[in-house]
Amino acid sequence: MPGETRRRPGTAVREDHRARPAGRAGQKGGDVEALPNPRDLVDGLPGGALGLGGGGLFAVLVVVAVLANQGTPADREKFNRSVEQFFGNAAAGIGRYLTGRELTGETRSEATWWKAGAPLPDDKATETPVEQLGARPGAPAAVSFDKPSKARRAARAATAPVRILGGALAGIWRVLRAWSRWPYAARSAARLAPIPLVWGWWRFPAETELALYAIALAAFVAALTSPAGLGWWRIRPVWTDGQIYGPGVWVAVRQILRMEDTEPRSRWLSVPDNVRADGARIVLRIPSSWIGAPESVAAVERIIEERVPGEWVPQWERTGKEHYVQWTPAPKPAAKPVLPEYVPWKSTGDPRRVFVGLAIERDSIVDVVVQTQSATPHWGVAGATGSGKSTVLYIPVVHGRMNGELIDILDTKRNSLAEAEGYSGVRIHKTVRECIAAFAEFLTSMMAAEAAMQKGADPALRAQLVPRTLVVDELPTLIKLAYTWWRYGLKGKGTPPFLDWLSIILLQGRSSNHRVVVGTQQFANAFFGGTMERAQIGTKIAVGQQDRVSWGVAFGQSTPVLGFDTDVKGRGAYSDQRKDPDADYLYVREIQPSYITPEVGQFLSMCQQAPAWFDAGAMAPWITPDVLDEVNETAATGAFLPGGKYGPAALPPVGSTAARGITGGSPSSQQTTPVLTTGGTTGGTTGAGPELVPAAAEDQAEDVVETYSLAQAFERGIIPHKPSTIRTYFKRGEKRGIKAPEGITDGQTSFYSEEELTAWLAEWQEWQDKNNTAPPPRKSTEADKETEEAPSA
Repeated sequence: MPGETRRRPGTAVREDHRARPAGRAGQKGGDVEALPNPRDLVDGLPGGALGLGGGGLFAVLVVVAVLANQGTPADREKFNRSVEQFFGNAAAGIGRYLTGRELTGETRSEATWWKAGAPLPDDKATETPVEQLGARPGAPAAVSFDKPSKARRAARAATAPVRILGGALAGIWRVLRAWSRWPYAARSAARLAPIPLVWGWWRFPAETELALYAIALAAFVAALTSPAGLGWWRIRPVWTDGQIYGPGVWVAVRQILRMEDTEPRSRWLSVPDNVRADGARIVLRIPSSWIGAPESVAAVERIIEERVPGEWVPQWERTGKEHYVQWTPAPKPAAKPVLPEYVPWKSTGDPRRVFVGLAIERDSIVDVVVQTQSATPHWGVAGATGSGKSTVLYIPVVHGRMNGELIDILDTKRNSLAEAEGYSGVRIHKTVRECIAAFAEFLTSMMAAEAAMQKGADPALRAQLVPRTLVVDELPTLIKLAYTWWRYGLKGKGTPPFLDWLSIILLQGRSSNHRVVVGTQQFANAFFGGTMERAQIGTKIAVGQQDRVSWGVAFGQSTPVLGFDTDVKGRGAYSDQRKDPDADYLYVREIQPSYITPEVGQFLSMCQQAPAWFDAGAMAPWITPDVLDEVNETAATGAFLPGGKYGPAALPPVGSTAARGITGGSPSSQQTTPVLTTGGTTGGTTGAGPELVPAAAEDQAEDVVETYSLAQAFERGIIPHKPSTIRTYFKRGEKRGIKAPEGITDGQTSFYSEEELTAWLAEWQEWQDKNNTAPPPRKSTEADKETEEAPSA
């Protein structure tokens, strides 16, 4: 309009601002103008903000274009690369700033966006001083019980605010010093915080100031109550296993794999947050260019073994598309089962399967069942006196009787199996003469049973056959007593046939249902007649403490000794000729045999009545005169059978409680003239030749002579020199025509009677007196020292 003054754009806006109160300044002094609006300043520039920015950008592009075309092509190429690198670094820097990462230098922690990080191994700022590594905390200062002075109390009260404030500031400083371990989100928020603060101060100054006061006050209160101040709260950082072990593993394997320091660990190595969790795996990617010599492979495996707790099993994969190695936790060993101290006996219901007890096979407890129908049907138990060996022998007695078998027990100890005495079907032989007679009768019965089962034999004899079991308690003792009785009681020459009988029974007994169960101190060959015969003991059980020699004899020298609790009565080990699944030796398992002793009488009283001939003490009815003569001709059994020259008048009847003679002798009640009879309805007399003439009373009443080893004889004063010296004199005496005493042997040790040792010693001394013209001999102790190392005879 005419006369109207022209205004620039924005004038009305400024007038409006002057018209409004201008904040606090306008309230106190209305003449003070408000702060200018930054947008007005930009809009007031020529061309506006967009024009200014576009012009500036155009000018920069012109300068860059001019510089890019200067110099040689190589210079221009270098300039272009530097420009690209500049803008790339700028963009990367902006990105790292916004995301909270380090702007310069290497990473110092394992921080992630949402989780605080553990320091890396090369973070020197967080290292423990080297002099403190492995050092135990120092002893706490001694507590003073003296009452502090008033001045000291006053000083502490006066400086309390200062000390609390200092502790709070120290806590804030520790938080700021751990900047590299903050989560990236927290670091990003701290870096971008100035922007919203400036904007808030610009648009909402009063509210922003109040918010800053509140934040500062909250920070101070938190620091004041922190562990560095009042100690009202404490943050315990939760470090994952990946944070703790991952960096150390990566630093080590990176050198072995020959990788650059700039390679990111997350691409090559994975360590779980919890290495003890189910399904935890450690995975390491392997560069395809890495050769991986055996030493390098071992070094990689050793790093995991040494730097990560637990036991790990490596598995290498280098034939597929991806090359890697993964470690999985070694399977936890299953808890070893523990055998009970008491195992009740139970019947299997099968005559040829004998339940013995429980055993540990790998990680389970299983029943121990002896198979007596196998190629090696006989079985035995070994152990020292008092180990529970005789107790185990009750098991075949009860099992056999419950399945209709007839049981003969050879018990020279007289009371080892007393719980089975007096029951039908169980005959117990206690003297040496009775044991040898039962031995011979069992062999004869076995061979007669084989004859009765052959084609064309008498069906009536075959119908009378009954399975039989011979239980021998303390086999070594029986063999020694029998040899002593043969050598010194019967004045026999040469080797008696007793061990040969046992060998024949062991080799042929299965086919005629005649089986043997042996109790012994040791499974030595000498007690069984040889290696082949001992091998027929299919199941071997060793109870109680076993020395290394006895263990090797029973299970083989290469079989490791099985450790078991020998304090538990009857605890032991057993094998059934199976080979160990993991090695080339016998499979030996820990066993707890059943304790059946208190129930023996109850079980035996439930069994059916045995044949009358057996309970009456007669021989088996299937032993015919022809078989009797044949066995006598081949095995020399006739003289030892009941009624024979060296046999008892009869086998002991079941239930007989008559007092018996001492070991090896016969009571006067047996000094009659019986006839050799077999069981049956008629009990007819058998003609077995002249050897079966009844023995005279004085022959049957002879006692077994006591024998001694050389060590025992020296201890008792029977011989004046040590065993090694006597053995040396035995050899020298043979050269001088002085025959050494014959004695008996159990395969390892020789035993002699006092009479023959005394006779030899007198003959040796007589020769010495006649032929020794040298000065008087030195003392026996000097002679003993001289011959101490002499080889044994």
